[in-house]
Amino acid sequence: MRNLHLRLISIFIFYVILFIQISSAMCQTSTKNMVKVPAGEFNFLVDYRWREGLTLDSLLIDDSGVHYRNSKTVTLPSFLIDKTEVTNEQYKAFLDNTGYQPKWPRNFLKHWNNGNYPQSKAKHPVVWVSIEDAKAYATWAGKRLPTEYEWQKAAQGDDGRDWPWGNIYDPDKANMDSRDTKPVGSYPEGASPYGCLDMTGNVWEWTNSVQTDGYHNFCWVRGGSYFFAKGSRWYMQGGPITNYQRTIFWLMSPAINRSSSIGFRCVKEID
Repeated sequence: MRNLHLRLISIFIFYVILFIQISSAMCQTSTKNMVKVPAGEFNFLVDYRWREGLTLDSLLIDDSGVHYRNSKTVTLPSFLIDKTEVTNEQYKAFLDNTGYQPKWPRNFLKHWNNGNYPQSKAKHPVVWVSIEDAKAYATWAGKRLPTEYEWQKAAQGDDGRDWPWGNIYDPDKANMDSRDTKPVGSYPEGASPYGCLDMTGNVWEWTNSVQTDGYHNFCWVRGGSYFFAKGSRWYMQGGPITNYQRTIFWLMSPAINRSSSIGFRCVKEID
């Protein structure tokens, strides 16, 4: 009996160690689809999105003294960033390995059916995820969400370009105005200086930028999306968003914060 008991304990320990090794190996392979952004300075120039989408390129300050455009020099260490947005297929692997269930599940992966994504969208960016859902995935993958500084440098490089590919608007280099998301990496000619894809269009991207104005919590989403609302200047415009434009996203509850046009990518420090 004693030998049987010891044997069962040994088997249990073996499977615990095996699980840890598998989990560790999965995290170690998480840098496969990442690109390196070198250390250095860059000019963090941002325009605020105003009145649900109107960009005031000529208005630098309003009557209350609020700046709609500002810039500062930022120095960053080198880091790795996902080449593309996290896909449905990748997010499913996270769920299968962790059993993650959000505390507030309403609208979570609303486009999936019975815990499975549409098979035609395996390589599409995962959407209908809150910033909490995105952070949970990032932690599992041994990564985190990018800061605004990191996101913009990865998209813009250090030459201040307007779009990831350069200074000239080109609707053929991103999913800017369509009816749905497209598989990540569908526009290789729209790559940023460091090789990041889909940094404009396809889906907005969460950044690690949760803040408060004293009344509300909010964060900044970047990059624009496939959906380009038309018909009124009061709509949240979407569509193509330049590297230097930022949009405030008021955080209400995870269920309300989830959207069909917001996804994310991750970063990782270089040891």
